[in-house]
Amino acid sequence: MNKSIVFSFPLTRPHCGVPLSNGNFGALVWGGDTLNVTVNQNDLWDHRGGELVDERDSYAGLVEYAQEHHFDHSVSRQFHRTQQFIGRPRRLAVGRFEFHFAEGIVPLKAELDYESAMLHVETSENGVITLICVLKQNILYVLDSDKIIRSVSLHPASDFPKVRKFNADRGMGEYERIPDGWKICPPDDPEFMVRAEKTAYGWKIYTNQDGDDSNMTQQVAFTAKWWRGFCAKTARVTTPDAWWNRFYDFSLYKLGAATCPFGKAGGLQGPWHEEYQEAKWSGDFHFNVNMQMIYGPLAKLGVPEHLLPLFDMIESPAFQAAMKHNAKALFGVDDALWQTHAVDDRGMQCGWISCGSVLDPACGAWTALLYYDYFRCTNDLDFLKNRAYPYIYGIMRGYEEMLRDFNIPLAISAEYASSNRNMSTVAGRNPSYQLAAIRKLASILIGLSAILKREERPVWRKILEKMPYFSVVGGYDSYSGTNEQRIGIWEGQDLEVCHRHHSHLGCIWPFDSLPETFDPEMETVLSNSIDHWISMGIGKWSEWCIPWANIIYTRMGLREAPMQLFDIWREIFVNEGLCTVYLPRMLSLIAHRRHDIAKPKDENEIMQLDGCGGFLDAFTQMCAYDRFNKLYLFRGMPEKWPEVTVENLLLPGGGRLTADRAAGTFRIDGGSQSFTPVR
Repeated sequence: MNKSIVFSFPLTRPHCGVPLSNGNFGALVWGGDTLNVTVNQNDLWDHRGGELVDERDSYAGLVEYAQEHHFDHSVSRQFHRTQQFIGRPRRLAVGRFEFHFAEGIVPLKAELDYESAMLHVETSENGVITLICVLKQNILYVLDSDKIIRSVSLHPASDFPKVRKFNADRGMGEYERIPDGWKICPPDDPEFMVRAEKTAYGWKIYTNQDGDDSNMTQQVAFTAKWWRGFCAKTARVTTPDAWWNRFYDFSLYKLGAATCPFGKAGGLQGPWHEEYQEAKWSGDFHFNVNMQMIYGPLAKLGVPEHLLPLFDMIESPAFQAAMKHNAKALFGVDDALWQTHAVDDRGMQCGWISCGSVLDPACGAWTALLYYDYFRCTNDLDFLKNRAYPYIYGIMRGYEEMLRDFNIPLAISAEYASSNRNMSTVAGRNPSYQLAAIRKLASILIGLSAILKREERPVWRKILEKMPYFSVVGGYDSYSGTNEQRIGIWEGQDLEVCHRHHSHLGCIWPFDSLPETFDPEMETVLSNSIDHWISMGIGKWSEWCIPWANIIYTRMGLREAPMQLFDIWREIFVNEGLCTVYLPRMLSLIAHRRHDIAKPKDENEIMQLDGCGGFLDAFTQMCAYDRFNKLYLFRGMPEKWPEVTVENLLLPGGGRLTADRAAGTFRIDGGSQSFTPVR
């Protein structure tokens, strides 16, 4: 592992900058002639406009209407609206501080030390500035022992035209200037304050009441010690390619900083948000893929404790009340949880109430896998009893209430209807995605009930007996000129377009709900499905789609495909600051949101953490993943890379894997579970 990474100035945009964070407060360090620090914070929200499922929107009524109207787009218009404020909950842009030097002095390069999370910025004239975001307060120290900073200028986000207009449309005025900083006063939420204050050692940037630096030395020492421990215990992948090794190390650092267990749960962009535009997609918690891509690799990376802020949010009284209300409205039951698609940190829907936001129970099922992974890797029985089991059980109860004769009469496959505007239906019967999810939850709950010595619900085993692994459709194969059997979106709906959610293949991943071995019929259906999916192309995928696809390729044994696709991904979705961005950087092989691609990057770039987390998940699974107590080694790494190693990968049961592909060796240190290697 390289213990540091060097960035050269100019870093001309926030998302080309170096990220620093304690898991709540975030700073992006960038600039050209000046040293700029763009700041934000996970728990800064304007909560107005959140919605819940209306009590008039019963699932039984929706099913009846959908069946009468052949599942057409009018189903979405049957949902009632509870929204009073015309808008939706939003993360708020904060702003930036620009540090100015004496004439002729500019920043030249920045070196990020992973083991301390310290960023050393070298300037012309041989000056050095050190920045560190400490863990237990929302303070960024800017240490300037050479006294080369002459002044700082303040740039609240409301000074930028896009944010000013967006805030005005929501009834928010310009941010209020105060000495050394500014205040943000959302109409119905606590005020937020940020300052850059000059000190004897340089400067400190801090929020609200976190400016006490009487214990700065201890805080810096504690932060450096914590980061050394993080580096020592996290999983590492080493390949023959220096760029990918550098990107892996940086991504691991970035995800660790974003999810630090001292902080708060973060949404699509984590604790970092640009100052020049409003939060895209509210900066919210998208639970139909994005949050799971961000948080999904943390257990296997060896830091399951980084999942706890997300669980704390989900288990907060407000979030629990929202999920229970939604389940009660849909089904009239008190013991179910229903998690909608895009929510704020209180569980309130941010992206309108519709089929797409409400009728995707896999939002909860995929989140349940995070709880399950935490338990499997820690063996923490108290966590299982008091946190994991209640959540998984509550999500499963919602699925159970949907069933009609062991069929799901109405649900969606994530965002397929919005990807295929030409089709007449918006939802369907027995989506393959939901079948995979309900079967997985049934299997998990049967196993967990045995551990906890709790009585199973009889319906769980009946689900495994009576419900199919997926819905099968007939589709035309242009090569053979005949119809073939393959996995459908839902009953009667083939994959007809390039679709960025690989949801219909959820039985492969994330739910891994297929049997250990495939009979010839299933083998044929899976093979046909993968071939057809590949033939639909990648032209409308976004940055998180490719890591997801690479996990599917790996688990299907297509060894060469993942790195071929990642090499394309690197060119299209990774910017010069090693940041994964949502929009393609140029119009080339992918035309996702093609009208936005040509917009200036310094005014329109969007960072999302799902690319970072998804990459780490895919790259580690390309080295090792487990199924039915078998450990599949290097099934996603290309033949051109015989020398690949993985170290310290945390496995179910708590063991840590080290494997060397070239040497053909592996070992598992500790743990309560044994595995048979498969190469």
